[in-house]
Amino acid sequence: MSLKTERIKKDWSLLAVGDKKGLYACFELFYDDLYRFGICMYKNPELVKESINNLFIELWRIQDKLSSVQNIQQYVLTIYKRILYKTYQQYSRDTFTTSIEEAEITVAAAEQPYENILIASQQDEFTKKRLQKALNQLTPRQIEIVRLRYFDEKSFCEIADTTGLTERTIYNTLHNAIKVLRDVFIYVLIIRLLQ
Repeated sequence: MSLKTERIKKDWSLLAVGDKKGLYACFELFYDDLYRFGICMYKNPELVKESINNLFIELWRIQDKLSSVQNIQQYVLTIYKRILYKTYQQYSRDTFTTSIEEAEITVAAAEQPYENILIASQQDEFTKKRLQKALNQLTPRQIEIVRLRYFDEKSFCEIADTTGLTERTIYNTLHNAIKVLRDVFIYVLIIRLLQ
């Protein structure tokens, strides 16, 4: 058994009995690896730091269950991935809501001339066509996973149960589908800026 593994077990057992020194020691032991993993997944330092903090808050909250954990590092990583994803969803929702609120305030502040309304409706039609074109580029499997994830609001685990795929395959398929959709909408944004 390596020195690091022994140290993790010692500090983990302190955490499991409610000793704050164990919590702080585990934080120091796991922080760098968790940070690197989070940055590889989401490339957002603030989101990653918040997720790590949320992880250790959660570990402190469930400390009475920690003594039975056999593979500590795997256990921490599993909880961390769940918290990281939830934090990412919250960040995405907050950003999206803020953008909608700002757009509503802008529209309400000034009554638009009829010409602007016509242009906006034509641009919306253009966007719909681009979206349809992007959706046509997705495979039936990608469309199914996008529908399950974002319209039916299923978790990766639930999607895996429904489709028989592994969570990693689902994540990769969803990532590739979103990349196609993102590329299309970046193109639409560039076109709008050039007009």
